[in-house]
Amino acid sequence: MNLIEDVVISALILGGLYALLSLGFSLISGVARIMNLAHGALYMLTAYLIYALLFLGLGTAIIISLTLVVLFSLIIYKLFIGPMREKGVEAALVTLALALVVQESVKLIWGPEFKSIPYVLSGSVTILGVGVTNQRLLALGAAAVLVSILWFVVMRTKPGKGIRAVAQNMEVARLVGINIRRVFMFSMGISALLAGFAAVFFAPLNVVSSTMWTILFQAFPVIVLGGLGSLKGSFIASFVLALVEKIVEFYIIAGYGAEIVSFVIMAIILLVRPTGLFGKSSFGGGGSGF
Repeated sequence: MNLIEDVVISALILGGLYALLSLGFSLISGVARIMNLAHGALYMLTAYLIYALLFLGLGTAIIISLTLVVLFSLIIYKLFIGPMREKGVEAALVTLALALVVQESVKLIWGPEFKSIPYVLSGSVTILGVGVTNQRLLALGAAAVLVSILWFVVMRTKPGKGIRAVAQNMEVARLVGINIRRVFMFSMGISALLAGFAAVFFAPLNVVSSTMWTILFQAFPVIVLGGLGSLKGSFIASFVLALVEKIVEFYIIAGYGAEIVSFVIMAIILLVRPTGLFGKSSFGGGGSGF
């Protein structure tokens, strides 16, 4: 096995997961100005719902699970996040509490034992001398497609124009007739879909557990490096930090603990450039662009 190729392929897979999670988080952060710490819980909940609905067939389970997670995200936005959106830290703490409620709920319903969900695509191939499962390739390809769709929606559609307008200046957007509440709900739905699809393609590569939602915290260095609310920054930082982590994991720290390097980088960025490499918002116009 060629170690360099293994590092690159592993970094691309991890970067794809980071990209989906961080882009969803950054989208709602940039539009609604709130840190939705329950975002990772949507990733976890999707995996558990797929597990619970497998008796219907994998395809049906995925469709129903994604639908339910989007509906759930809209409900929690309507009941909890929306009313507290302007309260800053308090609102973020509410979303953290929601994540913990979801964590304990799935543990109560499905038990504390690890679960697993099947691959969407079985088999494996050899790339540059490295054996790669088809599921990992599918996950990376799906991440690329989903990121491309997100870019198209945000930059080339009417709802996307509303998202960019609200992200740049909410009051001006309201004055020109944009339905702010509808934009918030639309953004929340897209954010939930990204988390859900991340579970569909990446959760089969690992065990399903009630604490898997905490991978959102593992993706925090990505969000900080790219810039909170920056889609372009989150996308680039996802693959940069994934590559750094895998280089450290393969060449310096064998096994777990490579994520520490990313958090060190995050701390340095917060000290040197708190807004991240791409500023506060990258939804077009005054931002740095997606």
